[in-house]
Amino acid sequence: MKKTLWAGLAVGVMMLGTAGITSATTIIDNSTSGYYNSSIGKTLDSTNPAMGTFLFPGAGSTPTDPIFNPVPFEPDLSSASAILGDWLTDPTNLNTNWSFSPIPRSWAVNDETAIVYIINAGTNGLVNVVAQFGVDNGIFAWLDGTFLNGWLAPGGAVPNEYQTNIGSLSAGSHYLQILREDHGGGTGYDIKVTGDAAPVPEPATMLLVGTGIAGLIAARRKKKA
Repeated sequence: MKKTLWAGLAVGVMMLGTAGITSATTIIDNSTSGYYNSSIGKTLDSTNPAMGTFLFPGAGSTPTDPIFNPVPFEPDLSSASAILGDWLTDPTNLNTNWSFSPIPRSWAVNDETAIVYIINAGTNGLVNVVAQFGVDNGIFAWLDGTFLNGWLAPGGAVPNEYQTNIGSLSAGSHYLQILREDHGGGTGYDIKVTGDAAPVPEPATMLLVGTGIAGLIAARRKKKA
């Protein structure tokens, strides 16, 4: 009898560990719309000095293209604060420079642009969330206002050129905030964010585990009596 109870409990725990797991699904890709801000222009040019150059080089500085993989620090965007508004601290309350639309994969040469994507993590959250980017020339990423990473390099936008592991997201809405940088020649952008639905215990599995635990407790009490 005791072996049977232990076996039932073991099966329930195994089912609990696998219930609700699905294969990775695409959360954001090049067809995903978001809030878009193309009003930054060249406001950030020649700001954020780093290693003898800038995170935002001046227009047309192709001969001295910086390479940061990744960037050494979170950029200071204060010179464009009036244009960007509270996009990092309150993305639900964007100013009039933002509009919800498909995100263009190219933009005005030498300009910077910003994007806010909404991620719906559902009622149980997401796990194994990974963001992949390709860009010409640079990109900076935040999640819910927390800086994730950034990269700059010459050359075109190559899919999966850069990657950052976000990990788990709690249930509800989250905001992926992107700033794209260019300093001459051309622009390009590629994005793919994937993740898994968080495991969810099924009612039958929980019942099996609960029954096994209750049976073991009852057997232990009977033995003591």
